[in-house]
Amino acid sequence: MSRTTRSVATLAVVGIFATLAPLIHAVPASAARPKTISIADAAIVEGDAGTKSLAFSVTWTGAKGGGAVSVGYATADGTATAGSDYTAKTGTVSLPSGCKCGTISIPIVGDAVTEGTETFTINLSSPVNATIGDAQALGTIFDNEGPAAFVVLDGSASESAGPVAFSVIMTNASGTTQTVDYATSEGTATAGADYTATSGTLTFTAGQTSKIVNVPVLGDTLNEADETFTLTLSNATLALNDSSATGTILDDDAEPTVSVGDASASEANGTVSFTVSLSTLSGQEVDVDYATSDGTAVAGSDYDAATGTAVIPAGSASTTIDVTVSDDTTYENDEGFTIDIASPFNASIVDAQGAGTITNDDLLPAASVGDVSVAEGSAGTTPEGFTVTLSNPSAFTATVDWATADGSATDGSDYTAGSGTLTFDPGVTSQPVSVDVLGDTTFESDETFTVTLSNATGSTIGTATGTGTITNDDKAVTTLTLSVTKTKAKVAAKGVLERATADASVTVTIYRRHNGHWVKLATKSVGVTSLGDRDSDTTPDAGYRAGFPRPKHGKYRFRATFVGNASLLPSTSKAVTVKL
Repeated sequence: MSRTTRSVATLAVVGIFATLAPLIHAVPASAARPKTISIADAAIVEGDAGTKSLAFSVTWTGAKGGGAVSVGYATADGTATAGSDYTAKTGTVSLPSGCKCGTISIPIVGDAVTEGTETFTINLSSPVNATIGDAQALGTIFDNEGPAAFVVLDGSASESAGPVAFSVIMTNASGTTQTVDYATSEGTATAGADYTATSGTLTFTAGQTSKIVNVPVLGDTLNEADETFTLTLSNATLALNDSSATGTILDDDAEPTVSVGDASASEANGTVSFTVSLSTLSGQEVDVDYATSDGTAVAGSDYDAATGTAVIPAGSASTTIDVTVSDDTTYENDEGFTIDIASPFNASIVDAQGAGTITNDDLLPAASVGDVSVAEGSAGTTPEGFTVTLSNPSAFTATVDWATADGSATDGSDYTAGSGTLTFDPGVTSQPVSVDVLGDTTFESDETFTVTLSNATGSTIGTATGTGTITNDDKAVTTLTLSVTKTKAKVAAKGVLERATADASVTVTIYRRHNGHWVKLATKSVGVTSLGDRDSDTTPDAGYRAGFPRPKHGKYRFRATFVGNASLLPSTSKAVTVKL
């Protein structure tokens, strides 16, 4: 591959990276990015005798650390032949982290033979603590016999040491004055920012064979990749054997350091965001791998485990790593986990671990007791079950005392008093309280007692008192009165049902005396009316009235009956006998 072709390829790769870099953020997990080794082409004009040294520059990119870098190499013939045009060589070159560079020097054998331009290659292999990005360099030997021609050789200089010196050489001397124009053009280096654009004309007087073009370098403090530009020859009075050369500006700024900070967020926030930051801006992308680890917070229940590669684009100071946290309703301590960064690329790590804190945002639970009711039963005991609940779970043990107290229900006759302490283990939110209700057959009003909470630990008290209602399930005794009135056309039976409900009904039956026996004559059912308390004894009563057509003359007996209902026992009035 020619030096020009290599320069174009390099520019294309750099252009693609420059387009993509601003779009890069934290990306999925990948293997740590390795150091990458490259070797540059080199060229020289041979001598008439003896040897000259052709130096090939070997460099690597990536973060420092991780062991010493080296790579094996071996020359291979092209149109140049080992032994006659150059000295074959194999070996290993070390690339110390100070400059991330090394040099392979190949002896070039001079001769007086006209043979034209010749080439050979150097091939890299067996890298240590790195991979190979550019495995081959082209060595060009320009012939110094035959017609004189112009050649320009590559040059390089560090930002702080500049300028970049290009050697413009005539392959052999001329007896007359010769000239050639030169001008710089941008590559990855930018005129005005990285170097000073330079142009002019070189004049070689008779016998001169070498001139230097110095291009000033503009230094900066930004760590960045080595940058290149081109010096091109034109308008020469002789042939141009090689019309362009690459100038390399070697970056000599220290790599930035990278660190990850601590971060915290409440459970409800949903995300703990860690900041990965650089000590100073870099002209290169900086990558670090990251992974979370459990502390008191557990992946899967408190947060989502995360791994990946965090990318800080060139020119940016930081990026963030977002870790999703889980919300819950459990009262608990703040919980922690860590995030570790490793395998830096284009930086070194000074703070490799960030502490993530998930702050509890749930309230201390409150203990509450609810109301319940139960039918008393006719005998024995019936449990009345209260439930004491916590408003939300807790990661800690909570306790609360409880005790009953009389209301209209009385300990010993209506229920059995009780007290105790309830214990809620971590995560438990309810506990039962059972109080025995004593059954009887006495009709009475519904009765109540209370369960009251006190002395809470690990919680507060919400609803402190629950009411237990003992519902009466016995029927009340009733009485029924009866009187009879008559007119010429009708006869009526009426009276009062003592302890009555609005849905009660009374049946009135008329019997006639016939042949010494009472024979049923008629029956009528009527609903009670005017529910109230006529005799002011706090017992509800109601009236009834059943009318009949007046029967023929004779002796009659009237009787009223109440059959009972869900809450009242049946009753029958005294018989009333009349003559009609």
